[in-house]
Amino acid sequence: MPPLLTFAARVSDGLPLVASFAPTSEVLEEHKQQAKQILRGLASSRSAAKMSIETTARKVFHYLIRDNICYMTLTESSYPKRLAFLYLEEIGDGFIEELTRDYSDQVSDGSL
Repeated sequence: MPPLLTFAARVSDGLPLVASFAPTSEVLEEHKQQAKQILRGLASSRSAAKMSIETTARKVFHYLIRDNICYMTLTESSYPKRLAFLYLEEIGDGFIEELTRDYSDQVSDGSL
């Protein structure tokens, strides 16, 4: 089963910049709230650059921090970690590429 939800958020304050949810009832409001809690917690601590966090209902949050942006996804516990992190790396590459193309002036001077 593919990732159920994906976020890109600023590490400094946990503000979600982009969110994507699979069209399934499996992503409960509880999981969305857990994701937001994790994202907010990253700002207040020295977090690992890459981590998996088990949650309820046989789901796992995986996150990757790069360039002060956290890319997070929720998967079934049976989903391979390696694929989850490859997915997050692809999301990160695409996100930065899109930002650079659309907002090159703000990205280069750090105002984003």
